[in-house]
Amino acid sequence: MILFKIGPLSQNHLFIFLKYFLLLIMFFIVVMPLIIMVSSAFKPEAELYDFPMRIIPATPTLDNFRQLADRFPLYTWNSFKVTFLIVIVQLFTATTGAYAFSKLQWKGRDVLFVLYLASIMIPVQSIIIPQFLIIRNFGLYNTHLALILTGSFTAFGTFLIKQFFMTIPKSYNEAAYIDGANDFTVFYKVVLPLAKPALATQIIFAFRFFWNDFFGPLIYITSDHLKTLPLGMSDFATEFYVWRAPQMAASFISVIPVMIIFFVAQKYFVEGVAAAGVKG
Repeated sequence: MILFKIGPLSQNHLFIFLKYFLLLIMFFIVVMPLIIMVSSAFKPEAELYDFPMRIIPATPTLDNFRQLADRFPLYTWNSFKVTFLIVIVQLFTATTGAYAFSKLQWKGRDVLFVLYLASIMIPVQSIIIPQFLIIRNFGLYNTHLALILTGSFTAFGTFLIKQFFMTIPKSYNEAAYIDGANDFTVFYKVVLPLAKPALATQIIFAFRFFWNDFFGPLIYITSDHLKTLPLGMSDFATEFYVWRAPQMAASFISVIPVMIIFFVAQKYFVEGVAAAGVKG
């Protein structure tokens, strides 16, 4: 019997092989649904149920996209408008809150921050009824303003940006105060310009969530002309049949803006996630 001894170099090669093999498996797990979605967007409805499944359509077609021409440009615009406004408002509330919790000293600051952060653990479904009653009593039901107001505050975004603010040395603030700056000037001209990675990270998280949000529009929107893109996809689901191919085409269109946002801000996103867990 011949015994093979694996040396340090061979063990290192084996570890590298296993690492990349596992990464390759995870890559396919993540990417395959996207590949199937794109493929299905260009297939006729009947071809979706072929077995075995074809990645490359046998008879490519653009009919699925033509079915979106009437209403989905409006749905896409509604999604963009609502998501853009929510992201802007969240940036304001999250950055100002993060600055107050990280750079200002006031009584009860840490207790209030813990309570605010604990709101992340409250499921939105548990507060949807009182929230709905408030929106209805203010006359905002079936308006985009209802979606914007209910999405204006983010405990997670405040926490993310606060952690980044705490990595900024206090000497920067103190130098600005010596030069006569007030808190607003320090926040706007000193802290915010240094927090681009955290802001980019929050933009990506908020844009992705509200661009894909189905639950909120389902509760607050009833008119067709106010529907967002995720809610509009339900138009292809009837009582007796679900038209999968047009839904895949709409899903393909909805993924594009999120991918653009991510790749544009990818550098800042990585820096922001890495720095958010560091406390200065």
